[in-house]
Amino acid sequence: MQHERVRAGSAPYRAPGGVFAGTASFYASARPGYPAELIDHCVRFAAAFPGRRVLDLATGAGAVAIALAERGVDVLAVDPCAEMLDEARRAAARRNVANVEWVQGSSYELPDFDTVCLVTIGDAFHWMIPRAQALAALDERVVPGGAVALLSHRWPGHPKPSWEPLLNRIRGRHLGPSPSAGPTGQTSRDEAGSHEDIVRGSAFAHLTKITTDYTLDLTVDRLVAWQFSQAQTSLPVLGERRQAFEADLRAALHAWEPSGRFEETSQAHLLLGRRPGELRERP
Repeated sequence: MQHERVRAGSAPYRAPGGVFAGTASFYASARPGYPAELIDHCVRFAAAFPGRRVLDLATGAGAVAIALAERGVDVLAVDPCAEMLDEARRAAARRNVANVEWVQGSSYELPDFDTVCLVTIGDAFHWMIPRAQALAALDERVVPGGAVALLSHRWPGHPKPSWEPLLNRIRGRHLGPSPSAGPTGQTSRDEAGSHEDIVRGSAFAHLTKITTDYTLDLTVDRLVAWQFSQAQTSLPVLGERRQAFEADLRAALHAWEPSGRFEETSQAHLLLGRRPGELRERP
């Protein structure tokens, strides 16, 4: 059975699909995937609901959706950016992944689909303002006993990489203290409360948290590409400043680490929230 579109309120961004314009190829090539331990936990959870799909919301270039699909999960992958979906489709084709349906949409207006057992959101929940309304809309699409899983490359409170202050200085030097989120001139929005607070106050209030170490091993080229994958430092945002920004960034990174290799241990995180009292046994 199909469900009608569910709206989660007005988007705080004039064009949610344009926030990450110009970033998709960099997003796919520069950003790390999520540790297998976190993906495997989502797969084990979904396995308790035979025949149900997983919704990967704000899929971006498809990292989570493809990782789930490669493990046998049927996935509906949704993103507001057509460019991102095209990049994700190409990545899935290269990896011979066919069990993903790619659909344009967002947390503000979910597309039509049958109920799912799990919603995964990889490093994108902070864009879904107000987050409580996004979870309320998802509540109408998740089966009893189902859950929402927030995946993050960095555990809240875990130190950012040591090179992050350097990158912040370069960004501020070229773009000022409040760069636009995407080329339409929108500024990044924020709201009070941690992700954990917001999820605990929703229908998905029974929380499971998993944290695991992983290694960031990056080159100067990849760190530069990572900047171009971000909404605030995308090529459309930089415009004519791109050449000066990149030259300044590369010089600063080489001066800070002459070897050109940047390696640190970080902590990825999974926050899984399900409805209290609806689950007797789950992994």
